[in-house]
Amino acid sequence: MTNTALLVASESLPVVDIDNTIFLQAILFLFLFVVLHFLLFKPWLEIRERRTARIGGALEQAVSLRATARESEAEYSERLAKARDEAIGLRSDRRREAETQEAEIVGVARREAASALEAQKLVLAEQTETARAELGGRVDTLADDIAQQILGRSAS
Repeated sequence: MTNTALLVASESLPVVDIDNTIFLQAILFLFLFVVLHFLLFKPWLEIRERRTARIGGALEQAVSLRATARESEAEYSERLAKARDEAIGLRSDRRREAETQEAEIVGVARREAASALEAQKLVLAEQTETARAELGGRVDTLADDIAQQILGRSAS
């Protein structure tokens, strides 16, 4: 019962007592509001605004740098593709030139080898004919010598 009696008694008492001190409280509130506004709120808001401006500027700069980087990357890729195409073209041109040069060199070498071979064949044919002519006159003498060595007597 003591709890219910306290509840009934507390309902009859005012929570906020309004008297002449309310004017003093209002003056203190306004004074503290003005002092805190200049000492705390205004500097804090200025710092926050500068920070936001810096962050915004940094974000704009980052967006600008990204766009510049994309453009540079595209330009680099384009130049790289051009250089690659030029290199492939130069390589194929050099390969064709080398193949043409190789064909010329091989052709010259074959012609020289063929002419050297023909010259050697002629030289061998002449030497063969000379040897035949030389040996043709000596056949009888050689036959006698061979028969004498094998049989031990002369063939005539």
